[in-house]
Amino acid sequence: MNKIKVLIALLFALLLQPAMAAEPADPLAYTDVKLQIARIQVQDSVSFDDAVESLKLRANQHNLKFVGANLIYKEIAALTGQPAKRMEIYNFCDGLTANKLLGADPQMIAFMPCRIALIEDVNGKRWVISMMMDIKMIQAMPADTRKSAEGVMAAMKDMMVAASRGDL
Repeated sequence: MNKIKVLIALLFALLLQPAMAAEPADPLAYTDVKLQIARIQVQDSVSFDDAVESLKLRANQHNLKFVGANLIYKEIAALTGQPAKRMEIYNFCDGLTANKLLGADPQMIAFMPCRIALIEDVNGKRWVISMMMDIKMIQAMPADTRKSAEGVMAAMKDMMVAASRGDL
């Protein structure tokens, strides 16, 4: 009797195995990375437009090409029919550094182009915010690539500070 129970249990397990194996697995591969979010408040005496202009001018000084903007507040206003707090995302790129980063690790594409946002919060304060690569990621790169990546990160920080002060 025990042999029959064991045989039935084995048969049942074998029949269930294909059904369990047929469940779709997540087809995406994930890499855990540490990110840093940098932010600085725009001085009260600096208008939103002056902060944007400062950001773009400082990017140009660092040879970072302005490659696009997302004026998301306009989309929100269009969808809701209500005015939205101003929020804009600006994209910058150094093509040569991008090429080095991708040569070192194709996953670096997730950080491209470099993005810096200017937003107005619910209290009317303006902020410059950006995602920064973790220094350990940069340090793990080949020397030439690391030097270029460090230069771009330093440029982004300088751009953020310039925007917050309205520096031209």
